[in-house]
Amino acid sequence: MDKGTRDLFEVSLSETQSRVLASTPSGISIELVERLGESEYGKIVKISETLSNHFGESLKFNRSSIRKYFSYPKTQPFIIRFKDDIEGFIIGVPLEHFAKESWVHCDENLGKGNTMYTYAYVVKTDYRHLSIAKMLKRVYQNTLRRKGYKYITGHVMEGVTLHFTKRSHVVRKFNDWNNTGYTFEYYRCPLK
Repeated sequence: MDKGTRDLFEVSLSETQSRVLASTPSGISIELVERLGESEYGKIVKISETLSNHFGESLKFNRSSIRKYFSYPKTQPFIIRFKDDIEGFIIGVPLEHFAKESWVHCDENLGKGNTMYTYAYVVKTDYRHLSIAKMLKRVYQNTLRRKGYKYITGHVMEGVTLHFTKRSHVVRKFNDWNNTGYTFEYYRCPLK
């Protein structure tokens, strides 16, 4: 590979490729990330510090977990930007991806290809007042519905499912989820 081609290749790796699914005149956009540029890895790591502050360093994103979970079309990674800065993300992973995990066998939909597991849903605290978390979740759910998924699932701290829609329910509770010291609920929500 000559130097000019190598330089173009390195620049393309650093740029994010995404499709804007929704935007507002105030500068908010929600994007489905087809490839996250390496220049934005640090932003994802920084946002994920919220997880590590609550549940331990092992939940903080790093280069390896970014490559694994920002891997469209195997996963469905969405970011929300405010004035061109990433302010949050949500990542859906088909339930079957976790087939070797013991916890997933409590889900009657395993193997049916109709359920998206919400692996991560994180928004910077300072922008929650703009309702961007709700906007991100709404676009995520609508996109998955259009792709033919019938359910979303995930793990949340005990009691959080009560704040979801009436259609959401707890499938099972897990004490000391992933050694966090907290009880988490595995929930299911139909995408109607």
